[in-house]
Amino acid sequence: MVKILIVDDHSVIRSGMKALLELEIDGASVFAAASVAEALHELEISSPFDLVLLDLKLPDANGFHGLARLKQADPAMSVALISGEEDRDTVTRARAEGADGFIPKTADPRVIVNVVELLLTGEVFFPRVLFDGEAASPGPLPEARSGPERLDLTKRQADVYSLVVAGLSNKEIARDLDLTESTVKTHVAAILQKAGATSRGKLIARSKNSTDRH
Repeated sequence: MVKILIVDDHSVIRSGMKALLELEIDGASVFAAASVAEALHELEISSPFDLVLLDLKLPDANGFHGLARLKQADPAMSVALISGEEDRDTVTRARAEGADGFIPKTADPRVIVNVVELLLTGEVFFPRVLFDGEAASPGPLPEARSGPERLDLTKRQADVYSLVVAGLSNKEIARDLDLTESTVKTHVAAILQKAGATSRGKLIARSKNSTDRH
């Protein structure tokens, strides 16, 4: 089951995107929150999420503050911004601040679905037109950084890595390795930093790509 969280203070947008994604994406379970505070609560009771779609401007988190708070809560979580602001500076900053994607609210519903499906595979997406021909998504990491033995992981980090790429949640990893969820989150964040990946999904996708090449 794919779990998606939509965070937007406009009820029409929340309900519309929820209905669209549940209809078009097989097995999708879509949750909704009207603020970052509500989103953080959902993370506590319903995590992990495969993808969070976060409005850039919310009552309790203007600008990029909301993105930072959600990434701090779960560094391995994929978060894409949705916004009515589509200027190049905003999108460029979104990528620099660690967003995994950027979806204009003016996009056609079919485009939104396609982008969400792309993000769920562990890729990133930023509007191509805003980068003067720069590719919308960066390519995969070099092979030398794909496997756990090439990431200079500690033994415990390697244990966590193997369970992450197997698709286990932080709670399941904590149970299997007899660790606290907080400790698992710390290990996952360190692994992502060493791998140069901004989300758990990208780490899994790159691991699969590496396995396929061998």
